[in-house]
Amino acid sequence: MDLKSKVALVTGGAQGLGKGIVAELAAAGAQVVIGDIDLKAAQATADEMRSLDCDVLPLALDVSDDTSVTNCVGQGIGHFGQIDILVNNAGIHRESIETDSTIEQFNQCFDVNLFGIWRMVTALLPHFKSAHTGNIVNIASINGRSPWADTPAYSASKAAVINLTQSLAIKLGADNINVNAVCPGGVMTRLADSFSSDGEKLLENIIDERILKRPLSAQDIGCAVAFFASPKAKNITGQSLNVDCGTVLS
Repeated sequence: MDLKSKVALVTGGAQGLGKGIVAELAAAGAQVVIGDIDLKAAQATADEMRSLDCDVLPLALDVSDDTSVTNCVGQGIGHFGQIDILVNNAGIHRESIETDSTIEQFNQCFDVNLFGIWRMVTALLPHFKSAHTGNIVNIASINGRSPWADTPAYSASKAAVINLTQSLAIKLGADNINVNAVCPGGVMTRLADSFSSDGEKLLENIIDERILKRPLSAQDIGCAVAFFASPKAKNITGQSLNVDCGTVLS
């Protein structure tokens, strides 16, 4: 998966899944803009990637804020001269399986997990259209296919991401822009820990439900993203790939 000469922008790229995605894109030769609401964490991740001889630019990014999105995209293009790949990874989870969900939690999940993608795509689309090429990879979730009863806001927002991926693929195909999604299942990051007060027990239960009885890493998700972003996937669009050790078959 050769991504040399390509520039990727990864939202929420400082830690968790985002950090694994950045690492795999860098390993494939891409230059990377790390956009994250935690600039210090983004700078720390950038320092790690530079030690691997990768050109990385850490930037402050809040995908729920239009100005922040516009500034990040503009600075990324200004620094590298181009952005070829957009990875919409930034996401939040505001529910716990021990408590009932609220309207506020629905609003928060949709504002970041879904509308954040729309803001990023809207900001970067003129650049993609001008180049008549582009690659968008959205990070959804297997909860968007098979929801948990106790996390309706998160699950619904991720189902919407899958649907939006398909809509964007149809709309942007004529501009030579590929749009796909990766649906992780049960990677124990800081975000995943928020699902339950007993993260280790939750992970044991998740692994027990898998066809392949083993854990997933952020790098596993990064490999799927790098594939979608590579020339090997040039004729794949509108697809959502489960990376979950066989938890959900679809």
